Amino acid sequence: MDSYFKYHRLLGDVAAKHGFTARVGAAIFAALSPNNTYFGNLRDAHKMMAAARAGQKLREFSVSTYDHNKRKAWEIIRGAEPLDLIVAFKTRSFFLNVSNPADPEPVTVDGHMVNIWRGKRENLVGLRSNLKLQHQVADGVRALARDYGCLPSQMQSILWITHRHIHGIMTTGQREFWDADYLAARLGFHPSTAV
Repeated sequence: MDSYFKYHRLLGDVAAKHGFTARVGAAIFAALSPNNTYFGNLRDAHKMMAAARAGQKLREFSVSTYDHNKRKAWEIIRGAEPLDLIVAFKTRSFFLNVSNPADPEPVTVDGHMVNIWRGKRENLVGLRSNLKLQHQVADGVRALARDYGCLPSQMQSILWITHRHIHGIMTTGQREFWDADYLAARLGFHPSTAV
């Protein structure tokens, strides 16, 4: 239930550490996310914001995702409007969910969400490219969220994490509460969870 709110807080903390807004932090995180692991994405977002703050050039550091995503994120960090550059349905929805988790409109639909919708486990290649299907899945998630009295971002997160856990796809301890996330983002332990 708290996943996107957690991402929002976490990316806001990373961004603030380097002198950027939470919205820019969310945009960098989303732009760097395609085919990136969760912790790799956190490290990359931190690395890029630190590099920008230090006055480095784009070629002076590496990230774990595609070069064109790195360039998009760099343009955003240099002042470009995120919604002008983050245009793919899944990545744009992910940005909007992280940027404002309470927004009832965006639903992040990736291949796993399509598999959940279809009730099958198929190869993810090509599942994300069907825009009509992505909108259909998003509408279904919104309707289900209304039925259960939660936000669409919460319903999507519940379905996504549960599906990955059931099928052994969970690649990180994202269900931990949340010290590992803060450590991966090089922020140290979160004060509310450190004992």
